[in-house]
Formats: sequence, C-alpha cells, structure tokens
Amino acid sequence: MLTIHRISDLTLERRGGPDDRVCIHFKLSQPPDKAWISLFKAHAASSVLGAENAIFNDTVVYIEVVRARTQPELATALDCFIECANLRLRSLPGPAPLDRPAPAPAPSLRPRLAAGRFRARV
Repeated sequence: MLTIHRISDLTLERRGGPDDRVCIHFKLSQPPDKAWISLFKAHAASSVLGAENAIFNDTVVYIEVVRARTQPELATALDCFIECANLRLRSLPGPAPLDRPAPAPAPSLRPRLAAGRFRARV
C-alpha cells in the first residue's frame, strides 16, 4: 500500500459554544483502510489538541479539535497523525493527560541480598 498524505489545505470552521471547537476538513491522497483509520483516530484522540469525531468519506476527512491555535499548528499535528498511521504506530486510547506523572525513582544501586544467605561476622 502506498503511503497516504494530505493533498489539500485545511478548511476551518469555528463551531463556537462553550469549548470553541473547530471543525477541520481536508483531502487525502487515497482512501485509507479500516486499520489506518483506527490508528489515525487513536493518535488524534490522544493528542493535546483533543481531536475527536473524525469522519472519513472516501478521501475527505472531517475532524473536530478542542484546542486549536493556528492553522500551521493544526496542519503539522494532522500531518503527524497521518504519518503515525502510515507507520502503523500504536497510540494509547483516550485523551492525553494534562499533567504528566512524576518519573519513578531510580532503583537502588546496592545489590539486594537474599535473606539468610549471609551471616554477620561476630
């Protein structure tokens, strides 16, 4: 299968409302298969843009985003979702967490001794 890429500029439509959603549509180079669509949707949903409700109609894609800033930023993000789907990269389902968890503490560098293997010298 040839790689899919975006072949049109983004068309933006502000929906308004309490969260000021933006509806975007664009055209792809070829119709994607179901696996590609599910990967695209997973990356879009887990992104910081809060992209959801992606609808695919042959080569035309409609998607809503919650956190839209500029058209170049949206174009870059959508191109990343497309490339991740082309590479078959998996994504965690659901929206991205707002706060990242603290990294786990580094394991102790001292070797652990099994109980009873060594006796203290008296």
